[in-house]
Amino acid sequence: MKRRYLAGGLAAALAGMAAYPAWQWVQVRRAPARHNALLIGGSSAMYELNLALGKEFEKRYGVKVIVERGGSLPGLLAVKRHAIDIAAMARDLEGAEAEAQAHNHLIARDAIAVVVNARNPVRQLRQQLVHDILTGKIDNWKTVGGTDGPIEVLLRPRESSTSRYVSEIVLAGADPSLQTHFKKTRDELLAAIRQNPHAIGCVATDDGGLPADIVSLDIDAVPITRETLLSGRYPYKRSLYLMTYGVARQQALDFIALAESSEGQAIVNTAGFVPVR
Repeated sequence: MKRRYLAGGLAAALAGMAAYPAWQWVQVRRAPARHNALLIGGSSAMYELNLALGKEFEKRYGVKVIVERGGSLPGLLAVKRHAIDIAAMARDLEGAEAEAQAHNHLIARDAIAVVVNARNPVRQLRQQLVHDILTGKIDNWKTVGGTDGPIEVLLRPRESSTSRYVSEIVLAGADPSLQTHFKKTRDELLAAIRQNPHAIGCVATDDGGLPADIVSLDIDAVPITRETLLSGRYPYKRSLYLMTYGVARQQALDFIALAESSEGQAIVNTAGFVPVR
């Protein structure tokens, strides 16, 4: 199951790469400089953030910013082939990816919150227990210090960026329980947890705050705070980067400088991510 899932993920990533509007970018590249544009592609999780940064950049520099989504891997491949100027990366570079010409600029962090109903007495779990619950190995709250009752696992659909994040960061590539109930939206997932004290789910922190009757569990006795995310103590975290490859265009460097500035970091905060500066 795990091998098939990873193979499918790679195929989807490569398909996402093919979806980039290369013809449009070629047209932009050939246009006169005063009509030129900056193209950013990659992580779907960073799409709205890059749109917001792009609007501010356009106001300041008068340069059109085109933002595409599709995934970190397609973004990485595209920027290495100079099809785009900046890759939006929602993960660290791994192994051979971290070559000398790859320049990663950290602009934000976010996390996955493991959430339960406020009536559930459980307030913290170890990572291994979270893994065993979400994969179905543990199916009763009594096993992890809660009241006797079946655990209902709620996740977002596989195609959502949050679900891909959970698969990569929380499940480490393992498949969720066959009894998992998938909820189309974050609001639907939280509503189901609100109604069921035996439910557990995962939400991305960039999606907004939690209602008072939903509790975010401490993981390995570490709560989600800006300090624990920046220090790396909270385990279900993700670093968000803007990456260039080789000699970058000045417009790309200016965009990254904006994202790293106090004004850009304020946009990061408004978008629901954790500023890193």
